[in-house]
Amino acid sequence: MRERTRSWLVILAFALVTALFALGLPRLGYDNSLASFVPPDLPAKRLYDEVRETFGSGELAIAVLEGEVWTPEGLGALRAASEAAAQVPGVLRVTSLASAKRMEEVEGELVIEELIPKAPSPEAIPEIRRYVEENPLYAGRLVSEDGRYAAVILEVEPGGDELALTQGLEAALKAHWPGPVYLAGAPALSGYILETLRRDLPVQMTLAALLIALVLFLNFRSARGVLLPLLTVSVALFWSLGLGGWLGVKLGSISSILPVVVLAVGSSFTLHILNRFYHELAAGKPRGEAIRLAARETGLGVVVSALAAGSGLAALATSSVPQIKSFGVLAAFGVLVAFLTANFLTPALLSLLKNPRRLPDPERPDATAQAMGRLAGTVARNRRAILIAALGFFLLMAALATRVPVETSLLAYFPKNSAPRVATELADRVFGGTDTLEILIEGDLKDPALLSALLAFEEKAGALPEVGSAISIADIVREIHRALTGEDGLPGTPEAVAQELLLYQLSGDPAELSSLITEDQSEALLVVQLRSLPSRKLEAVVQTLKQEAERTLAPHADAVRFTGSSVLAIEVMRLILHDQYVSLLLALVLVAFFNALLLRSLRVGLVSVLPLALTIAGQFGLMGLFRIPLDSATALIAAIAIGVGDYSVHVIVRYLEELRRGRRPEAALKTSLVVSGRAVFFTALAIGGGFSALLFSGFVPIRTFAVLMGFTVGATALFALTVLPAALLTFVRGARKEG
Repeated sequence: MRERTRSWLVILAFALVTALFALGLPRLGYDNSLASFVPPDLPAKRLYDEVRETFGSGELAIAVLEGEVWTPEGLGALRAASEAAAQVPGVLRVTSLASAKRMEEVEGELVIEELIPKAPSPEAIPEIRRYVEENPLYAGRLVSEDGRYAAVILEVEPGGDELALTQGLEAALKAHWPGPVYLAGAPALSGYILETLRRDLPVQMTLAALLIALVLFLNFRSARGVLLPLLTVSVALFWSLGLGGWLGVKLGSISSILPVVVLAVGSSFTLHILNRFYHELAAGKPRGEAIRLAARETGLGVVVSALAAGSGLAALATSSVPQIKSFGVLAAFGVLVAFLTANFLTPALLSLLKNPRRLPDPERPDATAQAMGRLAGTVARNRRAILIAALGFFLLMAALATRVPVETSLLAYFPKNSAPRVATELADRVFGGTDTLEILIEGDLKDPALLSALLAFEEKAGALPEVGSAISIADIVREIHRALTGEDGLPGTPEAVAQELLLYQLSGDPAELSSLITEDQSEALLVVQLRSLPSRKLEAVVQTLKQEAERTLAPHADAVRFTGSSVLAIEVMRLILHDQYVSLLLALVLVAFFNALLLRSLRVGLVSVLPLALTIAGQFGLMGLFRIPLDSATALIAAIAIGVGDYSVHVIVRYLEELRRGRRPEAALKTSLVVSGRAVFFTALAIGGGFSALLFSGFVPIRTFAVLMGFTVGATALFALTVLPAALLTFVRGARKEG
């Protein structure tokens, strides 16, 4: 009776805490902006924020409107669409032909007026078109050469609701423009990613649960064997996501992996407990003793496995990338909660339930157990050959791993024919791209020499095929000078520059200059428009532009500094690459440490990481062989491999248990593989089934991640059932006398 009371108290405690964490679920937000990948204290991010504040600029998006522009109807629709876009919450500034200005000299005065009247006549359009095509500020930036595409350039507030922004812009533009509308740029891509994320999460969670349930049924052939593991991991998932809500975590593209990780890894813990429980019942043990043996003996393996999984995932919390850091915290917490439910909630539930009617017959092992017995004999006979082959595999994969590329482009998340990719490629082809490189110049911006250097740099940059256009205050001054004098050049003195800028401010909107130059004319912004590029190519282009700036701009300026979305993307690439090595090394060290500590043997601890080391080498080797990029999703692959892969410790725990009973190593290994090896096999199937749900993701890197995890799960199981036993027979032949 006392046992039943204790079980009910455990169940009640888990129910109350689960309800508390569930209250945090509505607090979960979504954010996949570039800022969610960049540490706030990164110097490049601080400069990025400084530029936003100084020049009042936002993140750049571009809408490409397809249709006949140079007609009264086309220009009218463009004006209506631009005005509607400006009213969407989060939009700071809209630039299009509808907002373009004409500058002319009238009796010694600079006159600035709207280029396009509200109701242009057909007769006026040819002159308007001629003015646009001769003006470098407009030609190729706001309308295509053939007049078939118009650009609406949108500056949006950083850190806003990008999904609502994207949906609002699409609705506003399509309501007024009769032709196709294509929305590109980082804010739009983030909005599309969040839309896909919200659609994918429930589908992937449901599919993962169903696939795991199928494997559990194949293993246990009972409803109890399916429902208990799913119940325990569901509790873990509630706690993990609820904690995210209470901590104010915002989910991003990486978060789509989180529920599957918790479901797949967590279910393996309860699977091992149940597997041992059923085995002991089949051997004739009373239910209470069977529960205690499962919790004490197999529970040790679950503890070690959970600590290893938690360590691998928690190592991601050392990442400098905020999204990866929050993923590591929540995933590690979820996995450790799954361990608690497996070791406490599951035994409590088993003690209240009746014994299952169907149990495995120890005298008639099933096909899986028989195969494991034969495998044990094969490993015992060929253990040296297996270890030599494993070493060769490791060296080959390590060499191939040096070929792994790195990619941080948001565009890489989308399939080739998806709407975001089509829009971005169209903007690249017609208007020169959507990525930006911002160059902050400090100095006397009234100095004609510095202004000439800005124009010279723009010309050099524009000659690069990856650059679409470049604009700075020098372009504005040149157009003012042309309007006033008819000459194509710049004023000859600082006083003349100051005078022409003053005339512009008096005649037009002073705010139009504030996005390119400060009021005291000591800082200016040069904005380079770049086509979408792979990360390494982007890095090379930015480096080329930095070298050109050093030659052209630096001699005339006090300081030249680079920022913008392109620079942040490069910084994220470097962080991912650096953090990958740090988190991987830390995770392997922690796993070896915990395994050695809990198994009381340094040698056993080192042997236990062999399957993980081989699997991780294989992952990166395959990525190098097939040129699969290391991105925000695949950067998690090694840590998650450690999380899902240390179920091999169950083979070690059972092997050591048999050695303590006085059995010979070969006999101990056979029992270990027949009992624990069978559980490892079905654990691999369950975890693999869970991760296969990610194959249906709308994100290309997530689908690639799912394929790699298929290899990971299969390889770790294979190494745990072959290389690990061979190493145990070679290096661990006594019962805990190796430490």
